[in-house]
Amino acid sequence: MKKHKLRWLALAGFLVGLTFYFLYLLHQVELAFEAPAEFIPTRIYSDVSRIAPGQARQPIEKKLKSLSYAITEKGSDLSIILHSPQYPEHLFPEKHITLLLKDKKITLHFDGTGEDSLLESIDSDLGSINEFYLEPEFVATLNADKSQIREVLKFDEFPKAIPEAIVATEDQHFYEHFGIDPRGLARAIFVDLKTLSLSQGGSTITQQLVKNLMERKNKSFLRKAPELFLAPVLEFKYSKKQIFERYLNEVFLGQVGNFEIRGFSEGAKYFFGKQVRDLNMGEIALMVGIIKGTGFYSPYKHFDRAKTRQRYVLERMLDTKKITEAEFKTALTLPIRLSPPPTAGNRAPYYVDYVKAEINRLLNDHFQEDEIPELGFQVYTALDLNVNQIAQETLQAAFPQNPSKNAALQGAIAVVDQSTSEIRSLIGGKNYAESNFNRILNMKRQVGSTFKPIVYASAFRTIQDADGNVFTPAYPVLDEKWAWKYDTKQPAWKPANYEKESLGWMSIKTALAKSINTAAARIAQKIGLQEIVDTAHTLGIETKIPLVPSISLGSIELSPLEVITAYATLANHGKLGELTVIKSILNPDGSEFYGYEPHIHEKLDPGIADMMTEMLQNVFTDGTASLAGNLYGFRRPAAGKTGTTNDSRDAWFVGYTPQLTAVVWVGFDQGVQKAKLTGANTALPIWAKMMNRVLQYEPALPFPESEHLIDMRLDKLTGQKAESSCNESQVVLEKVIVGREPKKSTCAKEYPKDDPNIVK
Repeated sequence: MKKHKLRWLALAGFLVGLTFYFLYLLHQVELAFEAPAEFIPTRIYSDVSRIAPGQARQPIEKKLKSLSYAITEKGSDLSIILHSPQYPEHLFPEKHITLLLKDKKITLHFDGTGEDSLLESIDSDLGSINEFYLEPEFVATLNADKSQIREVLKFDEFPKAIPEAIVATEDQHFYEHFGIDPRGLARAIFVDLKTLSLSQGGSTITQQLVKNLMERKNKSFLRKAPELFLAPVLEFKYSKKQIFERYLNEVFLGQVGNFEIRGFSEGAKYFFGKQVRDLNMGEIALMVGIIKGTGFYSPYKHFDRAKTRQRYVLERMLDTKKITEAEFKTALTLPIRLSPPPTAGNRAPYYVDYVKAEINRLLNDHFQEDEIPELGFQVYTALDLNVNQIAQETLQAAFPQNPSKNAALQGAIAVVDQSTSEIRSLIGGKNYAESNFNRILNMKRQVGSTFKPIVYASAFRTIQDADGNVFTPAYPVLDEKWAWKYDTKQPAWKPANYEKESLGWMSIKTALAKSINTAAARIAQKIGLQEIVDTAHTLGIETKIPLVPSISLGSIELSPLEVITAYATLANHGKLGELTVIKSILNPDGSEFYGYEPHIHEKLDPGIADMMTEMLQNVFTDGTASLAGNLYGFRRPAAGKTGTTNDSRDAWFVGYTPQLTAVVWVGFDQGVQKAKLTGANTALPIWAKMMNRVLQYEPALPFPESEHLIDMRLDKLTGQKAESSCNESQVVLEKVIVGREPKKSTCAKEYPKDDPNIVK
């Protein structure tokens, strides 16, 4: 009798415990159902890619494959069907032909099948075209401490074909049962017992929702009990429409690293790069088919399986009269164009760091910083992934793998399209995994001789010296030891050359090309330090610059972005807008939240800018960058300047072609090291090798003839207009700035007397 009571007590205790367990589960499901966590990640994308004749086959094929294009090869031709643009149209030129080519066939005609074969012409369904643009690539998701990617929509915001396909495939009696389908469950149990497996689920849509809400991932008979119990409860508490709406937002469709893709809205973006409202019937059927097994039917890993499952879904819709025979056949023939699968990895970490900082700056009046990763923005940037990868690879290749003496050596690169003010690449260090300190974003260092073009540009702004002699490229300057007594309370400043030797009289064009310190300092003394500071600020340098003579040799600390801003302004004829990495920010619904407007305006007289480009080209032909061609194979028209600091801690090269401006910094983060760094032997090789690869398949364009410069015969002993009687050995032909030409004519017997105020 006692045992009998104990059994009843045990049973009662078990039932009470089971009741509390189910009540607990019910409470958890209700919490999940009533308060779904909405997390739409903010995603970052690259820029669009222009495809045009003259480009090489290998990078074009690589780009097409990275964008998951189905490529048809016939001889040397490649054909694709251009994806529908799901990005801002203003990323390419207004009313561009690309807008009319969506879902149209494009054929690329190359002059051969090799990697270096060049694109000769482009045909399309609309006829021959000169160029077109490929869509941006996914780069990264802003980090947020969440594990699920989900966008919650209302039931009526989903295309009706989605719930119809799900009912036809997953739960044909959904609108008839009370959460459990006895027929489906009996069939599943019979098959499972017969095969001694769990191959048949038998779950209704409501049961699947319970499973998803409870995040019960282990497949076992024990899981079925809560589903069987809770599914009818949900059906009692909520309408079919409410349950289906939650299901459409909750269903598990895939994994991206640590992120779970849940819901058809997110699935549409993940698989097809579309808003859910833009899906066609073929895409809907393929995505519904994935529900049965996200790994087994992954179209990225098992495309044939996914297509087989897609056909099954369409057949079920045809059987249940949700689609017609014609719609069935059409859906099967629609091409499936998958978006590149986003990865958890960051394809351009240093660039993305800068994008994050800019997003926070642009949005800080609207949102808290920690909110932004979850707002579902689509951020389209100016990033050129190819250029960025080349820059990173070139920087890493410049350092030996195990250099004990160079273990602390670091580097940074930025590349700008001076015509648009867009930052195309940004590398803040040689390896993000080893050091995520972004030297482009957060570092200021002495810039050395890269500052000298600002000194000479200041001279051209001043126009003439105290004696009325106009500054021209032939203006003579003496390379000789001297001292500048600029402050009665300070000892005289004595500039010295890196090579520790003096070459005597020379033109300022030669002085700049050979980076002569004493010459740059003399010009600074003639024009005044305030003029140099004013020119620097005009060119976009924001750092406060002290009025001390050593600034003429680059003793000031600037960021790489300030340096490249100044040079990009020279490269673009004195015009530039604010450098940007962000071109557009879209809301989750596709409307634009922010669009970049370049506002490019004139900062420096175009004649002075073009004069500096003329002189800086001489750095490559006769100056400190002449090794670029002989040793590193860079033989394109280019202008630029090396820079080295006195302690050999920092080495720079900044240069530009008619297409791009790039800065390279190499140095040590801390302390003075034994390695002897110079701009010519450390930074220039990286710049030259990188630009060779970046521009490999672009034409070697010359700098355009400037309407602001004219040729003039100059007296090399004065730099002024040469008299007609002057001996030709004393005459040089140089460019001068229109409106700032020398008015006096000379044929001097000797170089001018040295400034009497100079301290020897």
